Amino acid sequence: MSEILSETDAKNLLRLCKQGRLFEIQNWISEGKSIRVPPSLRTTPLKVALGTGFHSLVELLAANEPSQEVKNECLGHAVFLKRLDFIELLVEHGADSGSIAFIEVLQIWEPAIIRFFLDRGADFITGEPFAFAFRDRIRTALRPWRECREKHPEAASKLQEQADRALRHFCFKEDLKWVSLLMWVGADARSSGPTLDKDDNLDEEEPATALTAAAYAKNVEILKRLKPEAKKDDLDKLLTYAGSFGRADTVQYLLELGAKPNDKPNGGSTALANCLSSSLRFRDYGYWNYSYYHRSSKASKHSVSKTLDTIRFLLEHGALWRPDEAAELKQVRRNLFECEADVTLELVERLLKHAACTQETIHELLGTPAMKKHLIPVVRKLVPLGFDVRTQEQKREESRQKEVSRRWALEQLAFRYNRDEIYREIWSEPIQRVAKRYGLSDVGLAKVCRKLNIPRPGRGYWAKKAAGGTLPRQPPLPKLLP
Repeated sequence: MSEILSETDAKNLLRLCKQGRLFEIQNWISEGKSIRVPPSLRTTPLKVALGTGFHSLVELLAANEPSQEVKNECLGHAVFLKRLDFIELLVEHGADSGSIAFIEVLQIWEPAIIRFFLDRGADFITGEPFAFAFRDRIRTALRPWRECREKHPEAASKLQEQADRALRHFCFKEDLKWVSLLMWVGADARSSGPTLDKDDNLDEEEPATALTAAAYAKNVEILKRLKPEAKKDDLDKLLTYAGSFGRADTVQYLLELGAKPNDKPNGGSTALANCLSSSLRFRDYGYWNYSYYHRSSKASKHSVSKTLDTIRFLLEHGALWRPDEAAELKQVRRNLFECEADVTLELVERLLKHAACTQETIHELLGTPAMKKHLIPVVRKLVPLGFDVRTQEQKREESRQKEVSRRWALEQLAFRYNRDEIYREIWSEPIQRVAKRYGLSDVGLAKVCRKLNIPRPGRGYWAKKAAGGTLPRQPPLPKLLP
């Protein structure tokens, strides 16, 4: 029965299997005929029988199948079909349960089949099958994982590593449901190590923990679910990670837990420095700021509102900006170039309000020619804050425009009032009488005279004139404009 059938006989046997001709196949076998078919047909009688679901036929062929390879292959097919009865039958007749990678068993989601393989010594360590099952969100793998850890204390540490690795993965992916499930089965948020994706890493020099991954997440509930504690965890480091990505809610939560913002040797805040150096490069919708490279648009205050909120929370808790070197200032300046000028203005206002840095630092930040040009839209709002970032060209232009406006206003006033006539009148009688004829108060007419460069009699002039005293000489009417 070990020889390979001809293609004609093989096709005939496969047809009988497909049609479920149990007795004819029994006769075939009892006559001593082989059930091995040519590899070119890419199937076997046993596999065809599995497809029919005919239990007795499967039992007959499994008992008479001479090839271990075929039995093992059909065992994998039975797993795929989720037929525990066929799996048990094949194993009973010699199929090797160890030939099936345990991750394949987990991926069918059937608890009974999973336990069947575990009871027969499935390898749940090599390749970290539970970790990747968790990654694929296979819920039915959770309870078997717990049972394995209880039954195999010698492998508990390896199993724990798989759950911890999956927990770090889901913290990076911001999947609150699976973070909760893994915490329920006992994953450790404080263990460090690799994750399930190469891109999941915050610090190349230090392995991630679930806590550091959660500090990166936009949803603060991820971190809250891990329940960080001031006594057990380095909240300052978590604050640094959250600040680097502008996670305003997370920063606020960590500050409330007791994180200290100022951790640098010079008294400054790493979280604030990272927020200014890194977070401003990201828009709030989570993608890298496209304009950072392509200069297509400037980020508005709305686009970076989360980062600005992060800065506000840090400043309100006493964070100080103490740049370590010129490169840090340069990076912050570059980030501000990619935002609208209003962003820089708001940043300066907040830094000053909380006395978070020195005046010299802000002057250095704003003092380059490129930055002065960038701040043209808000230059007048910066002047009252003590930062005149106008260039010489801007100052000359503003002076010129101011002079043009002044001359235009004088010309309009001169068109309305006759200078010569007002000059004669106010030297002929007191200004109070003259003002009434123009519908003005004496103060109002005095302002008109001052603007139109009309000289007026000094105080006491009319009293001296009435008393016959000596009067000062009447000055001539000067030109309106030089």
